[in-house]
Amino acid sequence: MSNDPLIRLGEYLTATEAESLAALLEFGEHTMHALASVSPARRDRAAELLKSAGLGHESQGLAVAVLQAIAGAKSAIREIVPVWTMPGNEATVGHLTNQFHDVVAAARVAVTCATYNFSASSAMWDALQSVSEEPDLAVCVYVDSSVGDPESVKVRLPRATVYRSTNLPDGKPIVSHAKFIVVDHEIVLLTSANFSYSAENRNIEFGLLIHDSGLAASIESTMASKRGSLYALV
Repeated sequence: MSNDPLIRLGEYLTATEAESLAALLEFGEHTMHALASVSPARRDRAAELLKSAGLGHESQGLAVAVLQAIAGAKSAIREIVPVWTMPGNEATVGHLTNQFHDVVAAARVAVTCATYNFSASSAMWDALQSVSEEPDLAVCVYVDSSVGDPESVKVRLPRATVYRSTNLPDGKPIVSHAKFIVVDHEIVLLTSANFSYSAENRNIEFGLLIHDSGLAASIESTMASKRGSLYALV
């Protein structure tokens, strides 16, 4: 990694983060207020790199120009791909939902995912079980308490960390309908598909595959912050 603070800043920030910081600084916000647009998990490092590069509200013009340049450069390579499930051979654009198991199987650092229903027929069982057995790879699963059968998920994936949705103050169960997969804190699949054979092969489902470490960190940190309130450890 380069020792140049500007290069390190450019390597770290995502296009979205750089765009937001540039816009807020240009509007006249203090650096610390502008940094509120960066997810908590990445904010301290972003602040450190801005300071090392000598960029902030005190050097507004230069800071805005550099951040806009970073955003422009990274926007050109940011990848957003449609992900479809359709019956038969109807899905001809983008990726297929059932191909994402290969992405999960190739994880090297972490997999965080959420599903409403985790059916016995889903190919995600084997993919998650395989990566959860890697010694230095963390797997975290969020599942709906009523439909997702979190206890069975924990039995099938004993080395994964499993959370179930909790109850509202009136005792009614919270419905956890979020469906996503985050791989290695960078690759994000947002999808309508549950973890089931039908959702992966037969239904009409749609999602987006996004390479964005800032978005990944935001999703993971938001979910982690709801442990103890919206989710309980199984």
